[in-house]
Amino acid sequence: MHCMPKLVPAFLCAALLPTMGLAQVEVKEIATRPGVTLRFVYARAENPVASAVLFQGGAGNIGIFPNGSMRNENFLSGGAQRFVRNGISVVIPDVPSDRRSLDEFRDGAEHAQDNAALIEFLRQQAKVPVWAVGTSNGSLSAAAASTHLKDKGPDGLVLTSSVTKAPIAALHLVSLAPLREIKVPVLVVHHKQDGCRFTPWDAMPELVAAFKAAKKVELMPVEGGREGGNPCHSGYHQFLGIEAAVTDDIAAWIKRYQAQAAR
Repeated sequence: MHCMPKLVPAFLCAALLPTMGLAQVEVKEIATRPGVTLRFVYARAENPVASAVLFQGGAGNIGIFPNGSMRNENFLSGGAQRFVRNGISVVIPDVPSDRRSLDEFRDGAEHAQDNAALIEFLRQQAKVPVWAVGTSNGSLSAAAASTHLKDKGPDGLVLTSSVTKAPIAALHLVSLAPLREIKVPVLVVHHKQDGCRFTPWDAMPELVAAFKAAKKVELMPVEGGREGGNPCHSGYHQFLGIEAAVTDDIAAWIKRYQAQAAR
């Protein structure tokens, strides 16, 4: 299916894809800012207990094609099926139409406005909490969505393989967002053997301590999996070989928190 953006102002296209487990999977494109659209994959769990925006790492340009395939996949961009199996509906966004990457953009107001549209879309689909889940550079997108959007932002954050050392601008320190202002629950997930020099395990205690106002903060250490490829794009950094187990643990934590909060 080829989308014709000029024909519809808001929900511009919805290409139905083959089912993924219990999910109905679609490619959608919505208007987020004047003259700007955002394409994303939407995978809906049959009876969702939560929803999530999955923010990919790197430059953010995963390249979603009209048939739902992607040019670049990582732990989160390839994770729709894993989250849906756990009862969590997801959207996986590409870069907005006015950009080729998210470099030097993730902590800005325009990115937050794009993300507000995604969060609102999910809230329209199901009356369940919406979480922002980021990996590597994507952790900044998730955190900034909370600090910029406040009450209209996500109900909770999951930050995985977060960047804490960034000698070049293309790397996005999660601390560029004012973490002390975040009030929602935060789960920090990190592999103890993460080999990427920008995401060292030993920086995690300081990162966790930065969330001064969060309702709950917890560090989930990860072990196992295997090395492979670029240590910042694969291997332990991307939970290679244990993607399903890590996703299951994240989903279990979200469900446990929500159950406790509802008491």
